[in-house]
Amino acid sequence: MNVRLHPGTADDAEADAQRRSLQGELRRFWRALALALSVLLVTIASSAAYSQLVVQPRALLTTAVVKQLRLLHEGMLDQETGLRAYAATGNPSFLAAYSAGATKTNRAEDELIGLVAGDPTETRMLVDTILAHRAWAVSWASEGLAVPPGEPLETAKLSAFLARGKTLFDRYRAVQSVATERAANRRDAALDSQRHTLLVAGGINVLVVAGIFGVGMRRRRQLALVIDAPVRALLDMISRMEAGELGVQAPGLGSSEFRRLGDGLAAMARRIEAQQARGMMREEAASQLAARLQVILRVARETSGSLDPRFVAESVAAAAVELGRTRAVVWERQTDGEFVAIRRSDDPKGARPPAGLVAPPHVEVSAAEARTVTVGTMTYFPLVVRGAVVGVMEVEAEAWDDEDSAQVDSVLEALALSAASALDSARLHASVTEQARLDGLTGLRNRRSLEEETPHEYGRSRRYDRPLSVCMIDLDHFKRINDTAGHAIGDEWLRRSAQAVVAGLRGSDVAYRYGGEELVVVLPETAADAALIVAERMRRAIEEIDGPPEYPKITASVGVATLTYAMRDMTDLIAAADTALYAAKSGGRNQVVAAAPPAVLSLPGPQSG
Repeated sequence: MNVRLHPGTADDAEADAQRRSLQGELRRFWRALALALSVLLVTIASSAAYSQLVVQPRALLTTAVVKQLRLLHEGMLDQETGLRAYAATGNPSFLAAYSAGATKTNRAEDELIGLVAGDPTETRMLVDTILAHRAWAVSWASEGLAVPPGEPLETAKLSAFLARGKTLFDRYRAVQSVATERAANRRDAALDSQRHTLLVAGGINVLVVAGIFGVGMRRRRQLALVIDAPVRALLDMISRMEAGELGVQAPGLGSSEFRRLGDGLAAMARRIEAQQARGMMREEAASQLAARLQVILRVARETSGSLDPRFVAESVAAAAVELGRTRAVVWERQTDGEFVAIRRSDDPKGARPPAGLVAPPHVEVSAAEARTVTVGTMTYFPLVVRGAVVGVMEVEAEAWDDEDSAQVDSVLEALALSAASALDSARLHASVTEQARLDGLTGLRNRRSLEEETPHEYGRSRRYDRPLSVCMIDLDHFKRINDTAGHAIGDEWLRRSAQAVVAGLRGSDVAYRYGGEELVVVLPETAADAALIVAERMRRAIEEIDGPPEYPKITASVGVATLTYAMRDMTDLIAAADTALYAAKSGGRNQVVAAAPPAVLSLPGPQSG
């Protein structure tokens, strides 16, 4: 489009610019397109409405009439065939075809009457057909049905019967053929009308589409004149921006829309320039975040396979300090719900926090609500695994700017999540290990624990020249309990005896189930005289137990041995206690016997059988 600007005609130039605006061209294109689409829509709707509301129902009706007339005729043929065979043979089985045909003709008659209701011409023709059928059925079919079963008609009567039937059937057939032909002609006419309607509508639609195409091509040429040059100028501006020329100015563009677009690109270039500086700051922050996340990954690798909860806590507390906090404490939740400090970052490596530390109230709050709690410079992160709080990480911070503090807290939350899983796994392993060292029946430590733990106590006693004693306890006549009262009662006596033994021990004493009905009690810092007193107390406690009604009382024999320089290891000490136990059993049971010297030192109780 060539636009000529004359001097002194500013109003004309402005008007021309408005005419060349993108919005103006689009509005004109839309009006033309809307008009053409409206014509197309009206044509399609009119042809569809005529076809669906007028032609299609008529075609369906006539098709249904033809179908029912055919079914009526088929039923007539079935009836005639059945009656002919029945009259000739007297065999009632041939009446099945007649009955099926009668059902079909009755259904077809009902359908035909419903289809032509409201059309007098069609009704009259169909009524004539139905009357012809019923005349045949009343006069001829009734006569055939009156033939007694097993008594076929004589030849002369049969010939006359069949001749009368043919005459009546021919009358019906003539009326039925006329009705069928008329219905078929009306059906063909309806289908032809439908095809003609579709052809006419299709022709109109083709013309309308061609018109739309023509309008579109004309509008396309107009839009190319309005858009082409401004788009090239804008693309050049974008290329300069991509090359780094962020101070580019918008060129003079014709339409108001493109002028606004150019101004917007120039403003965006200025914003990009300003954001580059901020991007460098964000890059530095991202590097710092990546370094902090590396700490989290390192701790996760270090603790993922750890079997020691204290090592996990030590790694987590150290990581919290490395991430920018001044101090960290890891609190572990015990089975009774209490919190115990298992690591403080300011304690020496490997050192345990002092016993008796009381968790701050906000540790309880963070665990109860399973959320991070911040109070002043202190922040408490719950260690949550599978919906359960297994501990709390307490950290202390200095004065940080808000943005960096928020980032560190987010990283610490990730640390808490990793620490929770590692701590829970380590606790689970410790629990499983502890269960493996316990006797399932009595709850005492098992023989494996005895063999692994007592050598340390033996070494300590030897190193510091401290006394160490062992008591070996055996329930008297235990086999008699199992044989007379049953193994369940024997197990109950073992549990009760173990409870009685443990009830009289100090915190440093340890009881083990040695095997069968034998128990071993290790008494650190206990000389021979004191060990005999403890042994007698345990023997009496077992004797005083009120057992199950099936076997209410039992006694025990106890052998006591104290460490001497002649014993090379813990095995010798246990063997000496076992020898003393054998002496107690041989000496009458229900007594305490100490290993030599002296050879036998007895503190007898009441003798048992």
